Amino acid sequence: DMIFGEMTANDTEPIVDANPNTRLRTEVARGDMLYEVFPKAVADKLKAGQKVEPETHNNVTIFFSDIVRFTDISRVLSPVKVCHMLDRLYLAFDALATKHEVFKVETIGDAWMGVTNLENDQNETHAK
Repeated sequence: DMIFGEMTANDTEPIVDANPNTRLRTEVARGDMLYEVFPKAVADKLKAGQKVEPETHNNVTIFFSDIVRFTDISRVLSPVKVCHMLDRLYLAFDALATKHEVFKVETIGDAWMGVTNLENDQNETHAK
């Protein structure tokens, strides 16, 4: 767990990628972006041109994150540093989401939202 009072200069530096648009272009060309936006079962149906019916899930856990004092942090850092900080934070969240089978619903500004027990049966562990 990182508290922003413990941030270092490295936390606001970019993560270096020789060509950051290559992955995005490849995913769009293959239709893989659907899997970034929708659960796998939904993306599979959309990719196959099938109709997607609404589903009901009895037990899910919805996780919301919000950065405390984000406005204050944004005032003292340059916009580029804020973007790098958010990029590092949400890449870490995304990695944890993958590890714990949390479906990432959305990232907007300083907010991140994910849902468990949506794609896989996690009735026993979805809230842990």
